[in-house]
Amino acid sequence: MSSKQKTGFTELATSEDLIAVARLCRHFNRNKIYEIFGEYCGLTSDILRERHACGWLYYEDSKLNGFALGRCRQGALRIHEAFVLEEIWAPCDGMSTELGRPSRDDSERVGQFRRLIELLESSVVLRASVENHFAHLIARMLKAQWINGLILAERRLKGKVEVPIPTGFRLRMFENGDQHTMARIHGEVFAEGFSPKDYKSWATASNCRTIVATRDRNLVGFIIAEKRRCGSFGDFMIAVEPCHHRKGLGSALLHAAFNAFIDMRVKKVIADYLMLNAPAHHLYRKHNFKPRRIYNYFLCKKNL
Repeated sequence: MSSKQKTGFTELATSEDLIAVARLCRHFNRNKIYEIFGEYCGLTSDILRERHACGWLYYEDSKLNGFALGRCRQGALRIHEAFVLEEIWAPCDGMSTELGRPSRDDSERVGQFRRLIELLESSVVLRASVENHFAHLIARMLKAQWINGLILAERRLKGKVEVPIPTGFRLRMFENGDQHTMARIHGEVFAEGFSPKDYKSWATASNCRTIVATRDRNLVGFIIAEKRRCGSFGDFMIAVEPCHHRKGLGSALLHAAFNAFIDMRVKKVIADYLMLNAPAHHLYRKHNFKPRRIYNYFLCKKNL
């Protein structure tokens, strides 16, 4: 792009714009597995609308050439009151001086997105896959703080497996009332709230199979195996009471979920876990999950 060409940034996308945003997500991710609003492929404008998406479109010389994507409603896509921009993509020359100063074109592009970040009411978490050089350039130029990373790992299923249940524990399917203990365990493990009502709705959904682990008839862990709407993908939520960690219970729940996925005709299971979660690295590596995509999270504080 010539330095004389004009760049522009639109306001919140209309429903027609969400079609463009979904198309741009697929284009910039270049057929790689992604995680956007809990979806791993097949992102559509209907899904974006359902998830209360905010989309911004970026133009160079009157041509659509990039976008940003977040969500209006507070909830899972807010981190400690920071607004999360799930995706930010635009062309990136990647040229710089010996001291690391970016090219004039890249600086102009970053400036357009910087104005968007400044307009948001709270601090902003910027999420960027490792292949997204432009989003990483924004983070560097805004002196944003790296706070964590998300790993998407995949395991392909070939058939049912044996379930090694540790001595003293039992596995069974979800029963009404379990949602209260599940919500409590979730809070203990993840230090965040998730209501019993929401857990019951999730655990009993038609595309889910929920298995719980008990000891002396007390629920001490669980896994929700969920078949995604896109093709043969599945993912899961797993949590075990901290006092029962390192007893083989996580492995037992995973194996039981693999068999449930086979019954639901799921062929590929996704585990998403934080880069700084060492136990998760160990568990999923042990069970042959292979990393497929990595995202970095950067915190852009207000008063940039």
